[in-house]
Amino acid sequence: MSNITYVKGNILKATPRPRILIHSCNCNGSWGGGIAYQLALHYPKAEEDYIKVCEEYGSALLGKCVLLPSYKNSDLLICCLFTSSFGGSSHAEKQSILEYTKLSLDKLKAFRAAEGKTKLRDDIINTYIDDHIKYPIEEYKLEMPQINSGIFGVPWKETERVLEEFDDSMDFTVYQL
Repeated sequence: MSNITYVKGNILKATPRPRILIHSCNCNGSWGGGIAYQLALHYPKAEEDYIKVCEEYGSALLGKCVLLPSYKNSDLLICCLFTSSFGGSSHAEKQSILEYTKLSLDKLKAFRAAEGKTKLRDDIINTYIDDHIKYPIEEYKLEMPQINSGIFGVPWKETERVLEEFDDSMDFTVYQL
């Protein structure tokens, strides 16, 4: 059985369940296109946190992720997978984006396995969410659009294969328009 469920709909629409909205992003502090732009419009305070993280760590974020509160919906956390140093036409090559996607998801997997506690000194995954987690972290549903396939230009089937590598540990709901 697959660990990926596809649904048609608007991923930004509020739901009555705790969820983590996962998206791939750059380390340059720009939510300027795709789903990131929509997140910036809907959750400007989360974007401010994202910019702070990028200003502090830059490209050292590659292969990591950070969870941000939405500040508007207490059941929603935003997970930034840092898969490219830059966005737009300056994004990284397909293979490195896929590698950083896997590394970032490995960080999320470890965080969930540790029940929301991080043990690594250099891990920043929960820097912003400590006071915003209402439920045990494993109760949050993992939801995403077809990450990497927009501005980063990675064919969805290739990112899908990366997600399938987590079939023993994480289930994903992928939104399609």
